[in-house]
Amino acid sequence: MGPMQRDPEPWRELSEALEGHLEARARGLLASGFVLLDRGGTEVGRLDIQDPAGADLTAGEVEARIERVGQSGYAMHSSGEEILASTADPTSPGITSRGHPYKGGLSLLRNRAEAGPKGHAATIHIRGGLTNRTYQASFDTDDEYSLPVTLFLLYRLISQRSRAYRAS
Repeated sequence: MGPMQRDPEPWRELSEALEGHLEARARGLLASGFVLLDRGGTEVGRLDIQDPAGADLTAGEVEARIERVGQSGYAMHSSGEEILASTADPTSPGITSRGHPYKGGLSLLRNRAEAGPKGHAATIHIRGGLTNRTYQASFDTDDEYSLPVTLFLLYRLISQRSRAYRAS
């Protein structure tokens, strides 16, 4: 591990605790915040969206901030380092998590998102309810980078659908 790379242990522990499954539920009727739940329905964290500026994530020992980077993309920071970068493409963002590229896809009409390591089948799947208030996500626990990618895609899907509702 180089001097600039931090230990991803809290992310790994959270991924294992979630067992590849995550649910997000809106906190209130018009809330921009979501409670993150494990498979048993226990709260494990929160995702607070401050769109268009980004979002804050807290879950156990994990804290992260998603920020818009100019007009061309997004970045996710955790423990003082950038752990994810993405293009701002609304339907197929290119995502890189700690140097590992992922191909992502979002469908606002179907309220779904998916991603996987570039050149491989999708290993991350997110589907939301009709009202944009509940989401189910699954990810590969053997891929230590998939949880940050899952949470980033969850943020992008929620924020884009929220903007679509406000525009109409």
